[in-house]
Amino acid sequence: MKTLGAASIRRLVEALQATPLYRQYQQAFRQATGLSMMLRLAADDEMPSLRERAEQNAFCQALTSRGLDCDACAASRAAVKQRSGVEGSSGECFAHLSLSALPVRVGENLVAYLWTGQVFAPGVRARGFGSIEKMLRRAGAGEEERERLRELWEATPEVPTERYESIVTLLRVFARQLGDSAATLLLQAAPQEPEAVHQARRYVRDRLGERLTLEEVARHVGLSRHHFSRLFRQASGLTLTEYINRSRIEVARQLLLRADARVSEVAFEVGYQSLSQFNRSFLRIAGRSPLDYRRQILRPEAARRAS
Repeated sequence: MKTLGAASIRRLVEALQATPLYRQYQQAFRQATGLSMMLRLAADDEMPSLRERAEQNAFCQALTSRGLDCDACAASRAAVKQRSGVEGSSGECFAHLSLSALPVRVGENLVAYLWTGQVFAPGVRARGFGSIEKMLRRAGAGEEERERLRELWEATPEVPTERYESIVTLLRVFARQLGDSAATLLLQAAPQEPEAVHQARRYVRDRLGERLTLEEVARHVGLSRHHFSRLFRQASGLTLTEYINRSRIEVARQLLLRADARVSEVAFEVGYQSLSQFNRSFLRIAGRSPLDYRRQILRPEAARRAS
């Protein structure tokens, strides 16, 4: 899959935030852990949904609503992201609160970070509010406002280190699931898309196991190769080849959950001409090999039997 543009990524992350999966998990996460959970765009750190601001802890939400979180908060998040690799990273913000960023990837595209934290690690609150108050004063916060923010800061809960690390592990798994969900969203038709694109999607779905070409699909919908290629890309954000490969991998994900199906059988069933080609496409699109994907779902011994 080619690199997604900024506009496509933003629409994709907004669509993710609107899914029942994301909203239900966010609510359950807060109720179970007492911690915040929110999505920010990877490129510019923006929250695509203003509703996300209400998911922050009371101190951070007050900073955001008063416009006092610009430079210091952004610098804290940037430092955490800079250390973030495949598994994500944790750190501390200017207000001594823990922060963790878990990457959400769609194939090779890093589209967003799933953030949590905004709580104290054991003993950290004892450092006091002094340096934070100085920053707030420089940002223009008056005495009454600084006192209110101090009360919110002091009311922030403390979470034991082992428990916090376990919470981050749970969120890391969810970040991977969000990446899988985003990959599925990329394949869904947009409302009121051109009829030719809709017909092409259906044609591809019905023939995933066959060899498909741009010329064939364009001919089926009654358009020239060039016109159809441009129209499909504009409507879906993907080239036809990318769409076909992503569709095949999405079907392969489901087939790989069958413990009795060999990876080679799945590869040929979804239309790949060789196992090596399937493995390369799966790794590029899903971010892990078919066997690694199975091992995360099936018991290890079942995955070995099916390899």
